[in-house]
Amino acid sequence: MIDNKKINWNLDDILKLDNFEKYFEETKELIGKMEEYIALLRPEMSGADFVKVIDFEEEIEERLGRMGSRASLMEEVDQKNQEAKLMKSKVTNLSLEFAKKSRIIGFWIKGKKVEGKEILDNKNAKRLFGVIEELEYSLNYSRAAAKYSLEQREEEIVDNKDAFGQHALTDLRDLIETEFEYKLEIEGEKTRIIKTQSELMALSHSHKRSERMGAYRALLGKHKENIDKFFAIYQGVVKDWDFEAKIRGFKSPISVRNFANHIPDEAVETMMEVCRNNIGIFQRYFRFKAKELGLEKLRREDIYAPLDESKKKYGFEEAWKLVETTFDEFCEGFGNRARKIVEENHIDVYPGESKRSGAFCATVSPKITPYILLNHTGEQRDVATLAHELGHGIHSLYANKHRAAVQHANLPLAETASTMGEMILFEKMYKSEKDKKVKKAMLSEKMSDSYASIIRQNYFVMFEIKAHEMMSKGIGAKELGEMWYETLEEQFGEVVKVDRMFEAEWSYIPHIVHTPFYCYAYNFGELLSLSLYGKYKSEGDKFVPKLEKILASGGSEDPDKILKEVGVDMRSKEFW
Repeated sequence: MIDNKKINWNLDDILKLDNFEKYFEETKELIGKMEEYIALLRPEMSGADFVKVIDFEEEIEERLGRMGSRASLMEEVDQKNQEAKLMKSKVTNLSLEFAKKSRIIGFWIKGKKVEGKEILDNKNAKRLFGVIEELEYSLNYSRAAAKYSLEQREEEIVDNKDAFGQHALTDLRDLIETEFEYKLEIEGEKTRIIKTQSELMALSHSHKRSERMGAYRALLGKHKENIDKFFAIYQGVVKDWDFEAKIRGFKSPISVRNFANHIPDEAVETMMEVCRNNIGIFQRYFRFKAKELGLEKLRREDIYAPLDESKKKYGFEEAWKLVETTFDEFCEGFGNRARKIVEENHIDVYPGESKRSGAFCATVSPKITPYILLNHTGEQRDVATLAHELGHGIHSLYANKHRAAVQHANLPLAETASTMGEMILFEKMYKSEKDKKVKKAMLSEKMSDSYASIIRQNYFVMFEIKAHEMMSKGIGAKELGEMWYETLEEQFGEVVKVDRMFEAEWSYIPHIVHTPFYCYAYNFGELLSLSLYGKYKSEGDKFVPKLEKILASGGSEDPDKILKEVGVDMRSKEFW
């Protein structure tokens, strides 16, 4: 039985609110002692002293992470929480103070010139980095990043600019959207007011065409009313990102993301090109779906329509039991780690008026069990979302033996456990279903999900590349909407009719504002994970230890090397 108290997460495991101020002051005091550790930095320093410096820096980062996570997770479930906003502001200021001092350590490790310090040469860098084996890859990668670093004073300016400019813009975007109430107008029915985006967009999967169309009209109508605000915010983010990419010496705006993701530009370009060239797979699916729904042609509002009119709902307890059983059958390590998250009350389940939409997994520290945010409305896809986000948490728990700096997997491997979790859940549900019509509907929904994860995300990034290029030449919200509409026309071709109201849809995509060029993580991760799942299907239980090894590596090794060990070349067009 799921305790009803356990549908809202317990954040006290991160830091109790009553202890926040004391913890804050202690952290501030620790930051004041950094000069003592900076004084130890010299090329000939002992390995023991190098470990001392890294350990001290990591302790402060752990503390800042706890305080920042406590504040941000409070805000995620209540976007209007003023206490959380104040805490977040205080942590931001303290983090900037820390960044200013720790930058000296970072610059020195990169081999850059630091006032009063002898430059760390390659020979001593190799000796010192080898002392902490699990950080060796990460430290060498940061040394390779030196060519993109600015001077210390300039980096300090960038940090402050991001904290008080860039982040303020993204917070403003979320605040505007969170305050929306949606007027759902369906012919022949009484007008309804929908108070959360999650509740509204659940209707995009309705078996009633009128509800699907009404949901999109309500969503995009509200965004169109505010399009100038969304454009001003996006324009600020784009120009800021592009200017910084230029002064750092990156080849292109997307190269900034690729380098951070530990992926070569050519691997991303190849993967995106292959996705673009294979849109015919999904266009054929949309033709099939139109026929199954008795329609001459799908409208954009129909692409997530279910084939089955089943109104089966999954309460959270039922959804959790289904996921728990599936994970236990697949691998003891998956089941135990998923249980740990739920039993420790690190999950927030249902939508709320001021709660952000969507779902995510937040890893605070190797010492703390990850947190999962959901907006569970009882649909079948919510069960898949639970498996997906628990997969991320499982991944973090496999890698929690590592230091915080390398607990997180780099992007090529970040979606491995989450997509694997979804796939084994789907297969279990599919095999246990006896009704052929329902099975067909399940396969259809899986194709819809794959479209959303692969092609839709690919075109998000194609749009971003063009938007960043054109924004510098001077365009407005109208032109941006037309560019977005062109991406929809290309991906749907003659197969799906797209209403002009979808010109405003770009403003609904938070990722392009919060994390530019991030969205290829989804098609990259989906395709890679499907490949690994295929290896599991062919090798059976023998593949599970290989998967666990991948998950346990976190970000401590080169993802290219890890993938080649299981026969994957991310630069290969044939692989994708």
